[in-house]
Amino acid sequence: MALCAPAQDYDTLIQQARAGDYSPALTMLRQRLRQTPDDRRVLGDYILISGWAGHSKAITQAYEQAESPGNLSSQALNTVARAYRDTQRWNNAITLFQQGERRFHNQPAFTYGHIMTLADAGRTDDAIRGGRQLVAQQPRNADSHLALDYAYVQAGQPYAALEQASQAYDLAPARPYVMRAYILAQQRAQLPQAALRMTQAHPGVMDPAQTRSLQADVAAQLTRAASADSRGEASRFALADQALSLYDRLIAEWRAMGPTARADVQRAEADRLQALHARRRMRDVVTSYDAMRANGTPVPSYVLGDVASAYLYLQQPEKAAPLFQQSLATIHQNRTSANRLADQSGLFYALTESNQDDAANAGMDRAIQEQPIWNYYKGTPVREPNPLRMDAELTRAQGYLYEGDSVRAQQTLDQMVAAAPDNTNIRTMRAGVYRARDLPHHAERDLKIAESQMPRSIGVEVGQAETALALQEWHQAKLLRDDVAARAPEDTTVQRLAREWEVHNMAEWRMTASRGVTTNSPVLGSHEWNLDTVLYSPPIDENWRVFAGTGYSQGEFDEGNGYYGWARAGAEWRSRVVTAQAEVSGNRYGYGTKTGAAASVFVDLNDHWQVGAGAALLSRDTPLRALKHNITANSLNASLRWRGDDRREWVLTITPSFFSDGNNRLEASLSGRQRLYTAPKVKVDALLNLSGSHNTADDAPYFNPKSDLTVLPALQITHTLYQRYENRWEQQFLLGVGTYSQRNFGTGGIVTVGYGQRYRYNDVLDVGFMITGTSRPYDGQRERDYNFLVNMTYRF
Repeated sequence: MALCAPAQDYDTLIQQARAGDYSPALTMLRQRLRQTPDDRRVLGDYILISGWAGHSKAITQAYEQAESPGNLSSQALNTVARAYRDTQRWNNAITLFQQGERRFHNQPAFTYGHIMTLADAGRTDDAIRGGRQLVAQQPRNADSHLALDYAYVQAGQPYAALEQASQAYDLAPARPYVMRAYILAQQRAQLPQAALRMTQAHPGVMDPAQTRSLQADVAAQLTRAASADSRGEASRFALADQALSLYDRLIAEWRAMGPTARADVQRAEADRLQALHARRRMRDVVTSYDAMRANGTPVPSYVLGDVASAYLYLQQPEKAAPLFQQSLATIHQNRTSANRLADQSGLFYALTESNQDDAANAGMDRAIQEQPIWNYYKGTPVREPNPLRMDAELTRAQGYLYEGDSVRAQQTLDQMVAAAPDNTNIRTMRAGVYRARDLPHHAERDLKIAESQMPRSIGVEVGQAETALALQEWHQAKLLRDDVAARAPEDTTVQRLAREWEVHNMAEWRMTASRGVTTNSPVLGSHEWNLDTVLYSPPIDENWRVFAGTGYSQGEFDEGNGYYGWARAGAEWRSRVVTAQAEVSGNRYGYGTKTGAAASVFVDLNDHWQVGAGAALLSRDTPLRALKHNITANSLNASLRWRGDDRREWVLTITPSFFSDGNNRLEASLSGRQRLYTAPKVKVDALLNLSGSHNTADDAPYFNPKSDLTVLPALQITHTLYQRYENRWEQQFLLGVGTYSQRNFGTGGIVTVGYGQRYRYNDVLDVGFMITGTSRPYDGQRERDYNFLVNMTYRF
């Protein structure tokens, strides 16, 4: 409508308002309204100028205070309706837009407003229905398509909205607002590169803030693409590098703009963390995150999962866990089920490595329940298995293994393999459980099947390399390790394999020392101590190692002290089936230096059975008291071992010895171990030792029963005091109660108790001690033995 007023000053003030100086005109019009509240022309002018000034609340107040606001002009009525919409009073706005549609049939602005307000009010179905009707009536009208575009946007259908915005642009490509709507539709549909190209081709269509938003979206899209697992190996980091280069340039440019672009700089710095994560630059992720926090820069919740993952990668689970929890507690706009499960799995591993097993397991159980077994897709009658459910169950199975419950881990994976026999991930994980259960041949078979499905899978090859190490297939392990290290050096499983291979190629030092105090034992003497140490070279030509060692033993007997020192050197052969060792030694026990030799061979028939044999000239197992009397012994031995798995094992050994004094001794022993109880930090094993001997000589200056039998069942409790990755500290308790029977001396009881600790560090150090006290009869007399034993293996 035309603004009108009777006085000249009225017209002047209205003209000033048209030029953008609203305040004088609004002051004058408010006075007129108080004087003549029913003057619809004054009301109309006030509404229009208030609309130009953006005073939506003032418009609605004036409209509601008017005595008869009806019959406003179309422009004023539309302004009031839009004011109600701006103040989110949807029903009032819808009523006025409908009124305008009835009164002004030739002005579609009311229909556009009606549709968009319905969408704003959450009545998106009504809005879409109205928009479709409008487009059907006016298919060549760009604004009709934009109204439907808006309805689709509010309904969360960006691609349907893009279709309408595209049609609007085709109809009116020269209109700036249509072009702007089309660019925004492309941005919402995750097509920021196309949107940015159009923006750059038409300067001024988008304001600088919108342009920066598009540039940030382009970098974010590159980051998302870089994080996708489907990228080829050769180019898996190319997009991440592009994104990081773009972020570095944008951040520098935007910082130079000062406070105007501060929010954009903060967003780019946060998004850059995700690009660093995609590039596997985990230490840079953590460094940048710490710098942002130190500078007071807000860190959005959607990047916390990646920061937590970086901390976990760097083996800092205590810092990772709260960040995973914070990420999971926050609703992210673009979070997918896969993203959430990744955070849940990360939290599980962080809590597990922090020794919070109960919390870790409870969280993973909830994650499994969140995932349906089947997915149903629109338009497809056939249901599909949910891969996220499988991933969650695989993680939980891994958790059973971390707890030490290898049986339940295998049972879970057996069921999954039965349900999905061609799934490579399941078979690869079950192979890992087999290795943990000392069943490398079983692991090898599973990995061969997995290899037929995905021959170049990093996970499969790492599993094959670790299995090759367990089977002593050194050449195969080396080839596989070299391949995966060249292809994926940043992968944590590859790094772990590389560490295992590095340790395998180190020299190895073994040492055992013991000190005993007894009440005049005929076997050990009253005060005995022993030391044996041997140094193995790094592998030579894959299968060979040479070694050299020395040792010393001493004991006190009624007839005097016994001393025995030795030095030895030899070679060891290790292959897939056979482990063999041969050595020569120099031995001194008071009668000059005597030359000895020994050889042994063990043959692994499969995962369960092993046979062994050996022979020794001047055996180091000759009793020290016999050596004091210049009596030596040569021996043979044969062994048969059955190992069910990591929880049960039996070993039968037969050893005939031939003493230089004419005595022939035959010893046999059967030892066994059976797991009784397993918990995350406690393991209880039942042990059994059955051993007996027979000697042909009736009298000898050393302990030489005609025949004897030892029956000693025992209980061993192992408690983990501390564990962090490859470092573990344990304590052990031992209690055994049995009998000892000796011909001509009857049967007596044996009681042994022990306590020890063991510490393993970084794959290279394994050291422990055990203190034992034993009460048992010898030749009918009860003796007590107190022993302190230390053993250590160190690789360097």
